[in-house]
Amino acid sequence: MVAAAVLVAARPASADELAKARAEAAQLASQIQAQGQQLAVLSEEYNQDQIKLQQLDQQVTQSQAEVAQTKAQVTAAQDNLRRQAIQDYTSGGSNSGLDQFFAPSGERAAVVQEYQQVASTSVSGAIDRLQTLQSVLNAQVSQLQTQQSQARNVISAAQAARQGAQAALANQQTTLTHLKGQIATLVAQQQAAEAAAQAAAFQARMAAQRAALANTSLSSAPPAPNGGGGRALAAAESQIGVPYVWAGATPGAGFDCSGLTMWSWAQAGVALSHSAAAQYAETTHVPLSDLQPGDLLFYSEGGTIGHVTMYSGPGQMVQAMETGTKIQITGLWTNGLVGAGRP
Repeated sequence: MVAAAVLVAARPASADELAKARAEAAQLASQIQAQGQQLAVLSEEYNQDQIKLQQLDQQVTQSQAEVAQTKAQVTAAQDNLRRQAIQDYTSGGSNSGLDQFFAPSGERAAVVQEYQQVASTSVSGAIDRLQTLQSVLNAQVSQLQTQQSQARNVISAAQAARQGAQAALANQQTTLTHLKGQIATLVAQQQAAEAAAQAAAFQARMAAQRAALANTSLSSAPPAPNGGGGRALAAAESQIGVPYVWAGATPGAGFDCSGLTMWSWAQAGVALSHSAAAQYAETTHVPLSDLQPGDLLFYSEGGTIGHVTMYSGPGQMVQAMETGTKIQITGLWTNGLVGAGRP
């Protein structure tokens, strides 16, 4: 919206001061944009690191389960080998069927020993293979745990970088808000003198009109506002203190500039669009010397009409100014004034 001009006694701001403050604000806004882009990159890296760590956690859990299963198989095979050894030892001391094939005791002992060796070799070989597999799995688990630890370190570093970027961005935004406040103050100071002069000139014209009317015995006061304008102005003034809300048009909750004038004139039975430029086209244009309460004042922003207020009396208007302000009565502005319109 157009920067506010309040009729207060203040030292007029120089053009250099205002230009410097605006340049600083523009530079800081550029830095904030770059910082925001960096924060987006850091956040994406952090998210990817989190996914990688989750995958590693799953792999470690799976490998540990495989190691546990292999250990159980090794234990079972060892138990089997022990039982086989006991059985072979017990069978070797009894009168088994082998005696029928080998008469000499020495030959029998050799066959029994060979049988025992073949039986035990089968079980012990399985144990060896399982133990080898267990060693491989343990190595994999160790490697995965190392990668897991490294991934956690990466995540911690990414989180610290992201928090640092967020803190820097918050500081920059705070500084920018402060700069915008300074700019608003400088603009207000620069426009204050113009607004005061305009108000004085307007009041002088109104006094001259009253004097002329008195001399001709037509009236002793300025013409009364038309009924619609009076009702619209009363509606607008009933919302003084309500906050500015972008695109707002809800009484008691919030308005933007055209939302306030649209709603206020709707209370007088006149429909207007929720747009300053559209309202300029929808109203009858009147000279500033013929303003009546309820008339709309239109201001240019960037070459197009972007702000509208409501004339409330000599040198004053009611308006929804900009974000961070509330609906209020201010002095008339001349900077950017395009003209007046009567719905």
